[in-house]
Amino acid sequence: MMAFINWLAEAFATFSATDPFYIGRLWAFNKLNQPTFIANQKENYNSLREILQLLTRQAYHFNMPNQPFPPVEVGGYRYVPEGVTLTFVNGIGSPSNSVHQGIQLRRLADLPLLEQKEVLTPYMTDVESSDDLFVMLNRLLAQESHLLEIAADRQQVITLQHIVTDSVGHVMPQLMVKVGGASPVTIIENWYIVPYKVQPFVNNFTHILLEEGTHLAYHTLYTDDPSCYQVNTLYCHQKDHSTFSHHTFAFGAAMLRMYIRAQINGSHACASLYGLSTLAATEKVEQQIQIIHSAPHSLSKQHYKSILGGQSIGSFSGKIYLTSAAQQTNAYQTNNVLLLSDAAHHYAKPQLEIYADDVKCSHGATAGQLNEEQLFYLQTRGIATPLAKRLLLEAFGNEIIDSITLTTLQDYLYDQLIAKLVKL
Repeated sequence: MMAFINWLAEAFATFSATDPFYIGRLWAFNKLNQPTFIANQKENYNSLREILQLLTRQAYHFNMPNQPFPPVEVGGYRYVPEGVTLTFVNGIGSPSNSVHQGIQLRRLADLPLLEQKEVLTPYMTDVESSDDLFVMLNRLLAQESHLLEIAADRQQVITLQHIVTDSVGHVMPQLMVKVGGASPVTIIENWYIVPYKVQPFVNNFTHILLEEGTHLAYHTLYTDDPSCYQVNTLYCHQKDHSTFSHHTFAFGAAMLRMYIRAQINGSHACASLYGLSTLAATEKVEQQIQIIHSAPHSLSKQHYKSILGGQSIGSFSGKIYLTSAAQQTNAYQTNNVLLLSDAAHHYAKPQLEIYADDVKCSHGATAGQLNEEQLFYLQTRGIATPLAKRLLLEAFGNEIIDSITLTTLQDYLYDQLIAKLVKL
């Protein structure tokens, strides 16, 4: 790990003491530089070593663009007609992001100091209490921080179009999201990697604050590029009567680590987290989910599914944590996996930690192959074996897609699932 420590020192040296966030970067650097920090990471050591090798294979550098971004033709989900698209190129907000009614996107460095402190206080509280390597790396190396504010009582569909080009080796986006009260908001985070030989390492961090009565549906899509190496971390804090749902769809990723922490701080709040991964060849997807109930009368659901072919590797680590204040809480967790190859592997770690006595909680995980009886039934109806298998796989994956309420996004994901299944 000495190579990583040396790389950290070189990366930190690229930031000047005049940087507005230099003190925070220094704090993160000192924490990362502790001898036992990396050794104490909870991840599997071999996986961690592989990620660090990818991260440090090229020197850290980032040149803030001085010119407007050239137009880039991107793939992936197209925004719905009534929606708003905000574009980020290598983690930096594009000048093409115009002002939209009820939506405001600003650089954190441009905020007045009092407002900047107000935004950073809950974020720093979470970061300082975290021992996650990639949260610390994002705090240290984030090239730019943005604040996205959605006004109260605004029904909005927002597409965050992330474009990653070959001009940088490391992309460290950082986004704070504040959603006003009683706002039914849908956010679609779409990643598009411009094809080239050497892929950058992407380490994204999103911090969400939901006011009382807010409803946010957040979707993270990885559908275009099978050679993307990415860590994506999302923290969400919920107040009373708020609803948060998150969907992760991974139909192509050389390596993806998705970490979600939902903190339910208000009563009668609900968090629903879903994921669908369809992997082939040597693709790897790791889902790390944590839901913390700190208030009574709350509800959480987790349902993650994977279809693994080739030599792909999937893993799910889900934790439900209930404090003593979380009475009359319901919390459920399910992880289902289909293995299409003897060389594919999946690791599941469902967890419950409960300190309240008046609750209903459950967790479970299943892994297996296609149901032979169902397959035989379809074959006896004249359906050829390849088509019969695909129909069963579609039905398996569609359960997660059907939980989305936006029909245009549903249709797109159905098409992406079918296109991926054809390649398995």
